Amino acid sequence: MRYSKNKKRRMGVGQWILIAIITLLTVCCFLPMLLVVIVAFSSEASIAVKGFSFFPTGWSLKAFEYVNTFSSQVIQSYKVTIFTTITATSLMLFITGMFAYTLSRESFMFKKYLTLYILITMLFGGGMLSSYLINTNVYHLRNNILILIVPGAMSIWNAIIMRTFIKSNVPSSIIEAAKIDGAGEIYTFFRIVLPILVPVLAALGFMTAIGHWNEWGTAFLYIDNPKYATLQLMLIRIEKNLDYLRANQASLSPEELEMLKNAPNESARMATLLYTVGPIIVAYPFFQKYFIKGITIGAVKG
Repeated sequence: MRYSKNKKRRMGVGQWILIAIITLLTVCCFLPMLLVVIVAFSSEASIAVKGFSFFPTGWSLKAFEYVNTFSSQVIQSYKVTIFTTITATSLMLFITGMFAYTLSRESFMFKKYLTLYILITMLFGGGMLSSYLINTNVYHLRNNILILIVPGAMSIWNAIIMRTFIKSNVPSSIIEAAKIDGAGEIYTFFRIVLPILVPVLAALGFMTAIGHWNEWGTAFLYIDNPKYATLQLMLIRIEKNLDYLRANQASLSPEELEMLKNAPNESARMATLLYTVGPIIVAYPFFQKYFIKGITIGAVKG
């Protein structure tokens, strides 16, 4: 009995090697983020002498002071990004979930045709130019916050993952029993299927929210009004502001020259990066288990 307990507690060489490899990978993933934080708080003189270093010769808050000169726009962009991320993610989960439930029902007569149709849309697309022309000339979504929400309201890939999850985890007998009791499709979906979908909804919702939070291309193409500028777009424009000032020094006013002289360069880029990834770093630990589950959930055979 004593031998079996000792044997159970003792770890083999393979386990120690696996722990060492995972630890090394963790350190390799953590060090770049640590370097971003250090450079953001480093002085420009230190960066000019030592470059990006874990041990700068001087510290400074000028990068954050420079970004904070746009504080009103930063707050507005945070509001826009938070609103669009929550709204677009919720809308995607709602519409895609109902669509996936429809595809999972064997009794749905158009199931095969609809599945073929959505697979075609995954393989072939109209391209950026045609999308831009339709969104601006037909739907009139330029400088409209709906452009950041509506196009992502339906995700074919997420629908396939949800359909697989429903077929694997929601027995047909439960749905048939609900029908015998007089439940309709809407009641069955919201009261029976939806509670079972919580893990996959959390996983796909978190990954979708990350995508919307980091999205900048759509806002860059369609948004000119600062009122609807997302956080990513605003940070790009802060960097572009420095580039513009440096390229046109001859035509600058004394106030603009003084601003350019005191403005940080590389440390400001890192500070803007922290403004972007900070909320994600805070939120990730709470959704980590769903994120890991979401990576493997599509592999379940249905």
